[in-house]
Amino acid sequence: MRNPFIAGSWVRGDNFFGRSAILRDILEGERHALWVVGARRLGKTSLLKELEYRIQRSRDTPFVPLYWDLQGSGDARRLAESLVGSVEDSETFRRHTDISVEDLESLPVGEMLATLVRRTVRSGWRLLLLVDEAEEFLSVARSDASVLPRLRRVFHKGPDLRTVLTSTRLLSRLQDYPEIATSPFLQGFIPPLYLTPLAPDECQALLARGSFPAEQVETIMDRTANHPFLVQLIASRLFESRDLGATLDQVAADEMVANFFSVDFQTLEEGERAILEEVAREGRLSPRAIAQAAGRSEEALESLIYGLMMLGYLAREEGDYRLGNWFFERWLRRVTAARANAARPL
Repeated sequence: MRNPFIAGSWVRGDNFFGRSAILRDILEGERHALWVVGARRLGKTSLLKELEYRIQRSRDTPFVPLYWDLQGSGDARRLAESLVGSVEDSETFRRHTDISVEDLESLPVGEMLATLVRRTVRSGWRLLLLVDEAEEFLSVARSDASVLPRLRRVFHKGPDLRTVLTSTRLLSRLQDYPEIATSPFLQGFIPPLYLTPLAPDECQALLARGSFPAEQVETIMDRTANHPFLVQLIASRLFESRDLGATLDQVAADEMVANFFSVDFQTLEEGERAILEEVAREGRLSPRAIAQAAGRSEEALESLIYGLMMLGYLAREEGDYRLGNWFFERWLRRVTAARANAARPL
């Protein structure tokens, strides 16, 4: 039997599990501008690819989808090039809208996007724009602050266009740019939708592919807190080895996993990282203890802690907070201890 688990790549169709509520919000809700926030490797690209896949196979949808990957699009020119590339890559979009790459190539990105919306509407459709790696808008804002307000005007054209941005928490730093303060880019996209770890039933359905014993399924879910990347990685290796203990040890020591946690951790704000480090040192902390360590009131930390819980960094246990999953806890404790040792005088 072929290994049914896919670790490190986006999935769709039969390989996509869960996310029914957020898919319903995007496809059937009333909002025309949505921002999906998720930690790294939580499935943001898979969510967009599944949306594209479902719409392309639907006979009664009002939308035609266009997937736009912003990775590497750090200025207006590269942003325009990536949008042209998205149109070029989607034969389905070109066929439904009767548009060619030549119609777009000489246009600045804001005008290009407006043209795509007009041509989509003229063809009898609504455009569902699926924007991946939206953190690149930070680089665009640094290079040319005039670009984002122009894009924002197009994004908020109403029912003709539904825009879905996916990113980590980094994108919230756009609010710190005074150049676009008069036209806050994320206004209309907030509050965000959180891409959380998988629900228990979703994770069980995924792990059922491996025909693992119930106690192994329970252990995987407990150690990973249903983080889809970790679940897929462990399940893929366990499917080959059938040795759960060895698999867990290998993943815990894997430098690729450590690098994943390290990069992901840096997407958080300094105050968020400080809270997680304090919880890592103590194992479990009450809301009051977290507030005291942070030097802020419990009320002031409510939204911050809520975000950390939704993204899977924190979990609630008997009124206290602990780190979200066993692998992340091991990594952060190791990093925190190493930093403390390095700071000690010789």
